[in-house]
Amino acid sequence: MSENPHFRRFRQIVEGDYRAVFTEPGADGDRHLIEFAGDRYDPPLLVDFTDEEFEAAVHGTEDSGHHVWPEVSPVEGAIRLMSIHLEESLLSTRPVSRRIYISEGQLRAE
Repeated sequence: MSENPHFRRFRQIVEGDYRAVFTEPGADGDRHLIEFAGDRYDPPLLVDFTDEEFEAAVHGTEDSGHHVWPEVSPVEGAIRLMSIHLEESLLSTRPVSRRIYISEGQLRAE
């Protein structure tokens, strides 16, 4: 199964900007976040959303993302905004020990 193109772009952003490290999907399809902005998660955080949920969240934030980054496409702006949501959630929620999920169109951590 190929990776969703929006999630692939999201990974490129967070891996480049935040030094994030994700696992590839296992036999069960689960993917995990091992490291983000110098924080290492042991055990790794479950990426607890489907491609469809991520896609819906991206499309739901296109207007907001495009407002912040008007020089890029609405989808690119939304994906960038999702990376900011992840950063804010991971850095403001302590301790983070379980998962990353989507709630109200935003990435959150617990």
